[in-house]
Amino acid sequence: MSTDEERRSELVEHLSELRTRLVRSIIFLVIGASAAWFLYDYLLDFLKHPMMGVMAKTQTKFLLTSFPEPFMIQMQICIVAGLILASPFIAREIWGFVAPGLTPDERRPLKWIAPLGVFLFFSGTALCYWILPVGFRWFASYVPSDAELRPSLQASILFSVKMLFAFGIAFELPVVLMLLAKIGIVKSRMLKENWRIAMVVTSVAAAIITPSSDAFSMLMMAIPLAGLYFLSIWLVWIVESEFNIRDIWAKLRRRTSRGR
Repeated sequence: MSTDEERRSELVEHLSELRTRLVRSIIFLVIGASAAWFLYDYLLDFLKHPMMGVMAKTQTKFLLTSFPEPFMIQMQICIVAGLILASPFIAREIWGFVAPGLTPDERRPLKWIAPLGVFLFFSGTALCYWILPVGFRWFASYVPSDAELRPSLQASILFSVKMLFAFGIAFELPVVLMLLAKIGIVKSRMLKENWRIAMVVTSVAAAIITPSSDAFSMLMMAIPLAGLYFLSIWLVWIVESEFNIRDIWAKLRRRTSRGR
């Protein structure tokens, strides 16, 4: 078999495996969304909870503007929840496709960086869920006395979901910097020396990532991002120290083998 035929055969095998794993991932998503469909009432109450304090204070109800809107809200919530429920299985399929092409040195850091990324994502969403009631009260404080607050249920739920995902993604900053340190692009000393510039960048990033353009949301994201940046300096230093220790250990083994 010629080299071109071998490459063509390998490409067909990779594409076949990719298709299989994509089909499995879609099946996992459908199963997760179906499970979320039966838990919809709990999920809706969970997403409405940060707003209920304002709704009770103003003695108002959510507004639905069309007949299909309740169904679309349920579909959107179930798809997002299904994706979250199926994410461990989908991640396993992605890992199964990518892992064979990685060296042992490339696989090793992913085994602990990946769980850290999951922990940080849910930490960000938890923080967002905790401060959302404060944010809704702050927004409601600007309602004129001669106006009535009648928020759209779909728009309110969509705003909350966007905020939760925005905080979860923003909290992945340490993981991104650690991966950049792994390939030698970022150094802890560089991060430490340029922290003032980083604070400006994080503020701009917070303004871009948050779905609303208000100062409260930007501030609530910029503050934890600043803390995560300084945490990242320490984590990047650990990554660098790991490389140094491994280099020293390798040199000692080579010297020991030469001495024998």
